[in-house]
Amino acid sequence: MTPLAVLTEALSKGGRLLWDRPNKPRLMVPTALRERLESERDAVREVIRRATIFRQQALEFIQCGQAVPILALPEAPAGDGCLSCGVEIEPGHFRCEVCSLAVNLALEATSSKSKV
Repeated sequence: MTPLAVLTEALSKGGRLLWDRPNKPRLMVPTALRERLESERDAVREVIRRATIFRQQALEFIQCGQAVPILALPEAPAGDGCLSCGVEIEPGHFRCEVCSLAVNLALEATSSKSKV
């Protein structure tokens, strides 16, 4: 199972990011999946790093009453590839798997924040 599949499974079984520290969210996952996620620590940290960046970008636009733009990493090169990070992706896709999951987490967080 890929690292992203393990993280996706943990999220589907009740895992979530806690944004009590906006620049350093905490991942809460079911106890049964902690060990599997621990072995994929680097991949999980990268998803969370990107989600944090994307969330901040989205919140800046939402707070100004603007539509959320395409969320992208500051270091992303322009051109073909993932809209958010620039890596090569499969035809018919807009984002790589890491950025897709990170964008979903970021938008979920901004959506719940805007309802508060």
